[in-house]
Amino acid sequence: MSRWRELPAELDPAAYRLVVRLRLLKDHLGLSTRQLATKTGYSTKSWERYLGGRSLPPHDAVEAMAQLTGEDPARLLALREIAAAGRQRQRLFAPAPETTAPGTPSLERTILAAALRDLKTRTGLSLAGLAERTAYSKSSWNRCLTGTTLPPRQAVEDLCRLAEEPPGRCLALWEIAESTESGRTTRAKADPS
Repeated sequence: MSRWRELPAELDPAAYRLVVRLRLLKDHLGLSTRQLATKTGYSTKSWERYLGGRSLPPHDAVEAMAQLTGEDPARLLALREIAAAGRQRQRLFAPAPETTAPGTPSLERTILAAALRDLKTRTGLSLAGLAERTAYSKSSWNRCLTGTTLPPRQAVEDLCRLAEEPPGRCLALWEIAESTESGRTTRAKADPS
């Protein structure tokens, strides 16, 4: 296994989590970067940039890594989606703060809420309609769909069911938001080697 260089300090926390996960998967495979390039169709130089945190891997590269390693593609692609949003936010609003102001939803929760709003729209149901078909009140749904609170996992599953949407992506987004907000994904001081 290779010894990894430290990731850039200015790397957005969401991109950091994605890169660390990709590094761990590559190490688990025991492949060189050249071998990884051959198996995924992305060049050695591209993988060096992706694994070094210098550029965000495209959707297809992340999907290829998931297929190669047997990793759940929904979770890995959700990490990439959040990392892409974090990079966009960084470009628009300068470096992301280490902490957010009280009451401000995290990037992860904001992305989850947007995905849930899309599902709600697809159901054609009002908040009252959601409340009638689930165990959650109108005000609970309002808080979840606006990103004010993190929804219960069951609420995400219920909304996916009502929208006839496979739950993989939304549950992966929920798991990432939940682990971020619980503090389980704080950025380590040193990279894994």
